[in-house]
Amino acid sequence: MPSVEPAIGAGGTRGYPPAAGYPGLYGSTPAATPEPARSSPLGIVAVIVVVVGVVCACVPVIAIAGWAILAIGLVLSTVSLFLRGRKWPGITGLAVGAVGSLLAIAVSLITLVATSPPAATDDPPPLAVPTEQPETDGGAGPGDIEGAEMVPFAELEVGDCLPFVDDGDAEQIYELPVVPCDSPHTDEVFFIFEVEDGAFPGDDALGETAWDGCLAQFDDYVGIPYDDSTIDFYTYQPTKGSWARADDRTVQCILFSYDDVTGTLRNAGY
Repeated sequence: MPSVEPAIGAGGTRGYPPAAGYPGLYGSTPAATPEPARSSPLGIVAVIVVVVGVVCACVPVIAIAGWAILAIGLVLSTVSLFLRGRKWPGITGLAVGAVGSLLAIAVSLITLVATSPPAATDDPPPLAVPTEQPETDGGAGPGDIEGAEMVPFAELEVGDCLPFVDDGDAEQIYELPVVPCDSPHTDEVFFIFEVEDGAFPGDDALGETAWDGCLAQFDDYVGIPYDDSTIDFYTYQPTKGSWARADDRTVQCILFSYDDVTGTLRNAGY
């Protein structure tokens, strides 16, 4: 009886399937495990550049440089999306750049509004009434003075006579009533001068300069020293607004009598 030989498998082992059909057996090599995807280094760098650009763009002094850095960061973030690796750094860079751009624009607008000079108006520059103006029991308003002509400060002249006016608590006035000196009045312009140009020195320093300048001319106009006279004086001087907007540098020196007088106070001698 003829013998029957077992079938020879393709793997060379009698009666068994090829070893390749069973990974890990008979010396076969196991399948390789894929490596996890890594973040693109360029994307991480782009996020850092975007953050630096946003911070700099919010600082007014270096805002232009900040916008340039921010633009570079956005370009790097976009490029990183097309490279192999995780995409989250590039997406994060674009999102931070968009939000940061809006924030930087808002900061720029706020800074622009805060530093903008006040809008120019047609009103004449105000002049402040200094604290040295003598106190009295009150007086008439400009509209109640017969024959008075309202004259802007820039048009006042030495020798102009002024009635006493109750201006209440007003801190800024623009013009004064001028009356003929042969009518009853209390005040008289006795000296006008210009202070030194430059930056606004401040109300207190300017007030001292105005007072000293007027005091030096009191004796020549009234005829006796200030300390010996019964006549007082006060000054009008530029405000910070009139100094900046109208180049106002003029100080007006005003004599003040506590009693109504008729005629000029020049060489009054009392």
